[in-house]
Amino acid sequence: MKKILTILMAAMLLALCACSGTDVQDDADTAQADNTGADAAEVQYDYQLKAGEQTEVYDVTFEEMVTVTVDPASTRDGSNDLRSNIYFDNCTFNGGLTIVGDYHAMVSLGGGCSFGDGSIVTCKEVTPGAAQETTLEDNLIKVFVSCEGVTVQTESAIGVLTDGPDITFNGTTYSKKELAPDTDFLGVYGIYEGDAMTYVKLAIGEDDSVEFLG
Repeated sequence: MKKILTILMAAMLLALCACSGTDVQDDADTAQADNTGADAAEVQYDYQLKAGEQTEVYDVTFEEMVTVTVDPASTRDGSNDLRSNIYFDNCTFNGGLTIVGDYHAMVSLGGGCSFGDGSIVTCKEVTPGAAQETTLEDNLIKVFVSCEGVTVQTESAIGVLTDGPDITFNGTTYSKKELAPDTDFLGVYGIYEGDAMTYVKLAIGEDDSVEFLG
């Protein structure tokens, strides 16, 4: 009888240990899944900019489209104090970047940013016809590029600036090294003349000097 009781108790202890181990593993798996979901939920994909303020984003991998919305208070003739600004660095864009707005924003892509295959930057106007009415004298939306591999595709009137890397704007690649080797920045502005978009190339200095390029 003692032997039987001993065997039964040993079997019960083994069963309890096995269940306990399973429960611990299940709890660990659940916690890991919850953490993975939390990490994914923490990635912000929509940025509502505020006129006159700077938003900064670092060290994020975006698997979906990122949308940046310009504050309507950033107007075509407003001061620089009312410009909408956002700066990305060490960010990977695998789903693209869309800018929504009409005027007066600076979207900066630091040297540590990268774009996945087929991932582009685009801009969508809010007010129908705003692009056709925009001139070089207005406060355009600008994309400032310090990283390689940036492609901008849009029908909006915007400016694309680079401090070194080549940029592709609506199917054409522009090289600062070739077009503006002796200045700080190359700017390419897409402006409408009638129904057709034309491209104005500028050599720009840090002192705000501007030279029109042929």
